[in-house]
Amino acid sequence: MDTVIPCYWFDTTGNPDAVAKVREHEADIDRGKKIRCRSCEHIVTDDGQRIAVDNSHSHHKTNPNGVEYHFQCFGQAPGCDAYGVATAEHTWFTGYRWQIAVCNSCGEHLGWYFRGEASFYGLITARLIQDAERPG
Repeated sequence: MDTVIPCYWFDTTGNPDAVAKVREHEADIDRGKKIRCRSCEHIVTDDGQRIAVDNSHSHHKTNPNGVEYHFQCFGQAPGCDAYGVATAEHTWFTGYRWQIAVCNSCGEHLGWYFRGEASFYGLITARLIQDAERPG
């Protein structure tokens, strides 16, 4: 898949907003390897969004039904949509409410969106693929 870079050259002269858009987009591209939904390969986030929550980027947690999850934390995941009402019930992170996070291309459950003092995504490792892992 080729990367498409929007072109703002036609309106950058004397337009600081357009120049800022170009620089912001270039920074996004340079941030790191893309992380995709394993089901449809839609870009979900990138390496540059990896963060530590409770002193760790990676977590192993078990839900009340006994299902175990290994997930990683990301500051932003533009390829995800948060679904449902935010709840603090059975939260894994004290002071945070959570919602289900799904791929905004195919609807696959990818993890959770947590809101509290800050917000972040906990994305299930087995449901993601990084560009370097893609076949071909």
